[in-house]
Amino acid sequence: MSAEPGGQCHEKAYEAYRLMAEEASEIVIVRETDGSVSFISPAIERVLGRKAEEFQSITFMGLVHPQDFERAATILAFPLPGQTLIATFRVKHGEGHYVWLETTTRGISDPETGALRLVFSVSRDVSERMKHEFEIKTAQERAEAANKAKSRFLANMSHELRTPLNAVIGFTDMMRQRTFGPLGNERYEEYATLIYDSGQLLLDLISDMLDMAKIEAGKLELNLENVDFNGTVEDSVRMLRDRAENGGLELTMSLSKEPVFAIADKRAVKQVLLNLLSNAIKFTPAGGHVGVSVRMADGLATITVRDTGIGIPEGDLTRLGNPFEQVNGDPMLTKSGSGLGLALVRALMEKHGGSLRITSEEGIGTDVRVSFPLAAKKREAA
Repeated sequence: MSAEPGGQCHEKAYEAYRLMAEEASEIVIVRETDGSVSFISPAIERVLGRKAEEFQSITFMGLVHPQDFERAATILAFPLPGQTLIATFRVKHGEGHYVWLETTTRGISDPETGALRLVFSVSRDVSERMKHEFEIKTAQERAEAANKAKSRFLANMSHELRTPLNAVIGFTDMMRQRTFGPLGNERYEEYATLIYDSGQLLLDLISDMLDMAKIEAGKLELNLENVDFNGTVEDSVRMLRDRAENGGLELTMSLSKEPVFAIADKRAVKQVLLNLLSNAIKFTPAGGHVGVSVRMADGLATITVRDTGIGIPEGDLTRLGNPFEQVNGDPMLTKSGSGLGLALVRALMEKHGGSLRITSEEGIGTDVRVSFPLAAKKREAA
């Protein structure tokens, strides 16, 4: 087969490209180096409802949405060799509404001289995609706004409720202690104790809600200091020993032989530990055992709380740590908590750059392990 002259090959290739461009669903535009338009594919009418002659380079920017001028102007530039220009912008349809176009522009250079010969642009209608993206963005913004509003509400309400509650707890404690003399009736002393205990439970719940709201709003700041983990465990066990003994439980601790110190928020560490121990005591039947240990290894200070309680079903483990989430089916146990304890623990551990791990076997018991980095890690502001 004899070879055809080079000019005829180029002409056939050009005709083939033109045919493909005319049949394509995307808008194909070819510009000369002087800026004039030498070819516009018929897709211009299907996509923008305009004739090719309306879409000359001199009037192009007049069809672009005013807010998209800067992006659209980038594809009018002449691309460098091998460069691809991409821009997404709105162009006015012949019927008056705007259509989102994603345009890709490349240059065609002379293979011998490298000089730019033509500028080739392909535009496709991405209106549906942009509509979907805007809907998702709007939904996310609404969800974030609602979440922030909820957090502000909880923070404000918690603050307003704590003030009168502290007064109730303070005065009932004075009555329990008979500060100004006997109450005159044993029933009154019993009622004063019930009011005091109920007030403390409610105050704990409100404090948890306030801390959770601060965390969700990104306003909880850690007061970092060198924390003695052995001492913190001793303090926490001392605070809860009476509760454990009243429930018929054995509460033990195993401290590290070496001092364990880590840079952390002391109040937060104690809050984590008290939550874990309170949960273990609450869900362990009389005659059971709750133990807490402290270890230092691999640059971490680790606290482990083990109990011989009712355990957690394997399918429920993934839900633990979500706010207001409880997995126990016993209504007498479920109603005694808010479901915020483990959510706070998880959030505080994340704030410290630490970790929380829970393993459990139903009817056997539960192990909860929290690990704090010994040195404060760099954390982005929430």
